[in-house]
Amino acid sequence: MEGDIRKALTSLAAPMSLGIVFLIALNLVDTYYVGQLGTDELAAISFTFPIIMVVMSATMGLGVGTTSAIARAIGGGDERKVRRLTTHALGLALAMVATLSGLGLLTQRVVFGLLGAEGPILELVLEYMTVWFAGAAFLVIPMLGSGAIRATGDARTPMFIMMGAAIVNGILDPIFIFGWGPVPAMGLRGAAIATLCARVTTLIAALWVLGPRLNMLDLHWPTRAELMDSWRSILSVGIPAAATNMLAPVATGALTALIATQGKAAIAAWGVGSRLEGLVLIAPMALSAALTPFIGQNWGAHHKDRVAEALKICRRFVLLWGAGAWVFLLLLGDTMAGLFSDDPEVHEVLGLFFWIIPATYGAHAVVSVVSATFNAIDRAVRSTLISAMRSLLLAIPLAYVGSQIADLAGIFAGVATATVLTALIANFWARDLYQGAEAVHEEDSPLRAGEAVAVSAAVPRASESLIAVRADVSAVLDRFVDGASALPGLHVAKTRGNALGFFCGGGREIGHIHRGGQLDLRFPPVVLEQLEREGRVEHHRHVDDGGWVTKDLDAEGDIPAALELLRLGMRLSAVYGRVRAGEEPEVEGLLDGLELSQELRGAVSDVVEGWHARGLVRARSAS
Repeated sequence: MEGDIRKALTSLAAPMSLGIVFLIALNLVDTYYVGQLGTDELAAISFTFPIIMVVMSATMGLGVGTTSAIARAIGGGDERKVRRLTTHALGLALAMVATLSGLGLLTQRVVFGLLGAEGPILELVLEYMTVWFAGAAFLVIPMLGSGAIRATGDARTPMFIMMGAAIVNGILDPIFIFGWGPVPAMGLRGAAIATLCARVTTLIAALWVLGPRLNMLDLHWPTRAELMDSWRSILSVGIPAAATNMLAPVATGALTALIATQGKAAIAAWGVGSRLEGLVLIAPMALSAALTPFIGQNWGAHHKDRVAEALKICRRFVLLWGAGAWVFLLLLGDTMAGLFSDDPEVHEVLGLFFWIIPATYGAHAVVSVVSATFNAIDRAVRSTLISAMRSLLLAIPLAYVGSQIADLAGIFAGVATATVLTALIANFWARDLYQGAEAVHEEDSPLRAGEAVAVSAAVPRASESLIAVRADVSAVLDRFVDGASALPGLHVAKTRGNALGFFCGGGREIGHIHRGGQLDLRFPPVVLEQLEREGRVEHHRHVDDGGWVTKDLDAEGDIPAALELLRLGMRLSAVYGRVRAGEEPEVEGLLDGLELSQELRGAVSDVVEGWHARGLVRARSAS
């Protein structure tokens, strides 16, 4: 959560890039060997993409929710919650994928028929998908496990897991597809079996890493309250993220059906182009994946300036990469197409594809970066809206209109236009995140206490009735800020445009107060829980697991208790800074003068001992 942002993002994204190379290589190896069987088989495998992506997208959505929740729990220092979230997420995903796979097996003939598969091609599709659905459960733990591991800041281990899967798949593909020794030739079914074996390998590896190596699994039987708390944290991001991810394959299914009207060469070329798209967009994909743990931890620690800087760096990078990817495919796309098919019609369609679709890869990557950011900060609904806009509201209608005007070229142009428009809208929605929080340093001039009312007056209230009921809050805020400004080492300044922030330690925000009189403060989980037990604070009204609590200032009598909480936050921040510097401060001495219960003092001591014993702060500084 500290250190050079570019270095932190690179340390997360570089291993992810290599891992994705192998993961996409797995898909390309499948496509290569299947392409040797003929155009019918290549068209059949193209029909499977939308349905496979629906199941994978649901799992990836839960993976995003899991990574976001775990990263925020790590940012808050709650290791018990990290273990609970990891374990409960795996159980939830297994149940979900088992349900989707069962439905898929029962309805696959009807579904693929609606997509446009028929006759021999439909039978080939069913041959492949029956095996795939039966083994889909093996997909779950590796995908969610990798997300949980990345949330800790470790991107190398998921890379090795993906590499292992690709190597196993690449070795087994020709054996099961074409036959070798005692193994008979199984065609498309063999490709599915090879993929299944690769997934079993990653399942074993992920369980070993999550269990014995990282101790991220909590094997005790959960209570209903624990399970609901974990699932709420995961699903608040996971459901919108899953919906976001599932919208793309749903739209792809509609586009596949539209392209199928242009002939089997067109659908085969669409499948090859889509897989090559994944290859050339490896770096932006890895960067988007790296953003979730990076932004989740920094957002949980309230380092919004780092979030803003990371977004700007990523936007510049993906736009340049997208332009380079387009040039690459224009120059070498025909050569690469020759690896997958020798059909001249397929080559002709791919040439058209490479001129139009890759021109918008930079915009495509910007959408991914913004969506990943919204998921990481628990604004997943916005991410869903962005995806719905691109996939359903724009891409399908524009592609259909294009097909009526210019056939296949019009379809591609419609998809490209939808991507560019969505990128512009997404970038506009994220404009406040690009600005970040106002940094406050020792040399900055703190606001005068008398300015508190003026600042709070600029903050919109929830309703006009609230203004009438709480007309005296401004006077309370004025006196509270007066007292806060008198605390040595504390600076008061406007933050987020709608609140007054309290900063110490060279710019670290320890809390802020809103116009309505809500004082929000952030504490380590153990301290937070004790403060809640003693009735000194309430759980934050919006943030579920970021370590934030609220103290309402309704009257002058609330001011002393609120100032006491502010002093406690300052002392903890001071201890944090000294521990990071390698010192071992005497906790009791730093807490002198505070009216704290023995239980609360014990909670503070436990937190500081944990910082020392586990080296938690030093480990986080690398991320």
